[in-house]
Amino acid sequence: MANERRETYTREGVEAMKGGLVRAAINRDIWDRTLGKNPKCCYSGNADEGFRVSFDHDETFHDQENEPGYEPRPWMTHHHFPPIPRTRDETKYRTGWQEDYQGNRIAEFDVWGTMGSGFAGLYGGWEARVDQAFELWDEVDQMPYEKDFWEAATRLRDAVKPLGVVNVPGESYYLACRTLGLIAHDPGAQGTTPPERMWAPQINGPIDRFVIPLQGTLLNLYVLGEMLAAQLEGMGNMWQSTRASVMEIGRQATRRMDFRSDGDAVQAVIKSAGWVVGAMGLIPVATAVGIGLAAAGLVLAAADALIDRIEHNSKEVFDIPASIDGATAEEIIRSVEATLDSGQILDLESQVQIDESDSVDLLSVAKSHIETEQAVYDVEAGIYRTCFTMNTSEVLKDSQPANPRNVDIAVECERLRDAGKTFADELGEELLAASQRVHEVYSDNSTWIRPELPGRAIGLTKTGPWDYWRPVRDHLARILDTTGKQVVEVGEYLIAAANYLERADASAKEAMDKAGQELDAAFR
Repeated sequence: MANERRETYTREGVEAMKGGLVRAAINRDIWDRTLGKNPKCCYSGNADEGFRVSFDHDETFHDQENEPGYEPRPWMTHHHFPPIPRTRDETKYRTGWQEDYQGNRIAEFDVWGTMGSGFAGLYGGWEARVDQAFELWDEVDQMPYEKDFWEAATRLRDAVKPLGVVNVPGESYYLACRTLGLIAHDPGAQGTTPPERMWAPQINGPIDRFVIPLQGTLLNLYVLGEMLAAQLEGMGNMWQSTRASVMEIGRQATRRMDFRSDGDAVQAVIKSAGWVVGAMGLIPVATAVGIGLAAAGLVLAAADALIDRIEHNSKEVFDIPASIDGATAEEIIRSVEATLDSGQILDLESQVQIDESDSVDLLSVAKSHIETEQAVYDVEAGIYRTCFTMNTSEVLKDSQPANPRNVDIAVECERLRDAGKTFADELGEELLAASQRVHEVYSDNSTWIRPELPGRAIGLTKTGPWDYWRPVRDHLARILDTTGKQVVEVGEYLIAAANYLERADASAKEAMDKAGQELDAAFR
């Protein structure tokens, strides 16, 4: 119908949808008991005015009323049913009655009362039946809200965004590496020649075993953060679709009750799973650049493993034509229940579970990589297999005992100090701030909670994938915090090394040794 009202998933909208379905179900049930069984049944009235029907004779008996000598059968009666309210707020006329053929009341019944013999509770029974069909799904205030997930995804993306551009000219990591002489080509320097790399036994290890692979670690963490944000976006999309599907199922059921369906079955379209994986499929690809080695030598092992798993689990969202069918009001309401949660693969509940299972699968993969993978740096071969965490073993060991220049020391101390300051004062602080912002995305699980009954909840559990998402988020925040502190310590060490190489006195040597000890402590 062109002017048919479509309610939205709000508390008022859900009540209006259920109220319309209750009205249609009562109307249909009275029809099922009368004209549905006998097309010539004695039947008059409508939902707005009430009904006068007979269950013991058809309309042909009334054709005989004007015949001479006609005497109605003593057993012939009529039942009166009151008007059906359009909304639950309207006045409910409770009394229905049975009358003899002359119109004398012989019995009354409460159509909104307790279900009993005859027609007692007929209207109230359908109100309870519709409430039962939409149990849990109609608890609007407890259903996860898509915008909460979308806003959290935006906050998380903003928090990790600096990680994805660390190797861009002008960013602190890039500037520090350029100062150290690790940039071979500098497109943003307007033709100026980047300085050559500095060499010294005191700084070769930190540069080769920390500064160079740090790019890969931060890019891996960027992809991890984007994956967590994409999961939030996908779950927001899923809950938006779920809310809309609940309303569409109710709307189509009402149409079916009212004989406004097209053909033999109304198609109440719900959406398949695929929202979470689909959102993760849009994660930006992190690209390493040549800083201290050829770009091809920096392998983003952890990020590549996540992307591969996402591609393996790839699926597209599609329409599921779930038939709301049935020849009676009871059969139609059972079809509604089956479309919401039949325990079969194509109901709405199953789609939520599939999406949340996809989320758990990817989170489990990420958590496994965080807890078990080990970065491997082959300095001589120029191959760095980077993961979510740095491999900080032997970071102070001279990795270039026979450096390409065949000299022990080639250092510009002021330049080395500047690089150290950039690491300690800028990049380290950026990573610590990112850690804090990541940790602040969801202080608790309240957004994830959905309606629950004993032994039953929508989706996997009362909080869905929260118990899998939160640990990975916590790992990301912790790693950023740890890495930020390590960057600060490396920066302080490079400053101390510059002072020692410049002055070569006992106090400078003592300061450098102390910085080295603090560096070791930070890396342990």
